[in-house]
Amino acid sequence: MSKSEGFDPLALNAKTEKIVVDGNKRKYVQLGRSLRFYGGTTSATEVGCNLRCKFCFSDQPVWNPKNTGRFYTPQQVFDGLAKNARRYGHKLISASASEGTIGLKHLYELLDLVEQSEFIYILETNGMNLGANPEIAKQLAKYKRLHVRVSIKGCSPEEFHVLTGAKREAYEWPFKALRNLIDAGVSCNACVMASFSNQEGIADIKQKLLQITPGILRSLEIERIKQFPKVRARLLKHELKPNRGISCVSK
Repeated sequence: MSKSEGFDPLALNAKTEKIVVDGNKRKYVQLGRSLRFYGGTTSATEVGCNLRCKFCFSDQPVWNPKNTGRFYTPQQVFDGLAKNARRYGHKLISASASEGTIGLKHLYELLDLVEQSEFIYILETNGMNLGANPEIAKQLAKYKRLHVRVSIKGCSPEEFHVLTGAKREAYEWPFKALRNLIDAGVSCNACVMASFSNQEGIADIKQKLLQITPGILRSLEIERIKQFPKVRARLLKHELKPNRGISCVSK
């Protein structure tokens, strides 16, 4: 098995960006729905991702971006988020279901609007772009009403490859993303998809995170999947079974 086996997330990112980005516009499915996360937040549903996680709850936004959603300007997205957030008293707004750093011009203009508002924006990312390009973190550092949540897929390069289909080397990019964000002074935290990992793997990743900064474990989220019907079907197709402590992916 070749070390480089698997697709390059940055190449997929470039391909996806051509589909879901048009100038400062980006594709979304909807612009404001209430979620229970973070004690109550308003989120938009983005279209387009640079990974293909087999456990992902998102369906058409990730797997069929060409035929999903419509293009919106940053102002339209902000207005949609703000309307729902003000209605329900949410202070946190976000976009989810895809990769948040696709279409940087759109993202920066959206964050410019957030910066002038009463809201905090949660940027959801898998860290591929942020890890590969430190300049993104430096640009994000100017935003004070921003928090970045970096999602790590699995507890080893092998788990990452099996779960996402991406090359093993890319497993390091979320860790580099966290380092880039911390070095730039950007508020951030890590979360780990651990539904396919054992306790030893979780302990290993905690030690890896501690090498970035000692305080990072205080905000670490251990994420478990929800088996929606399409998620369950996809896992069965790939012979993946989530567990409660016994690894089903060999290291």
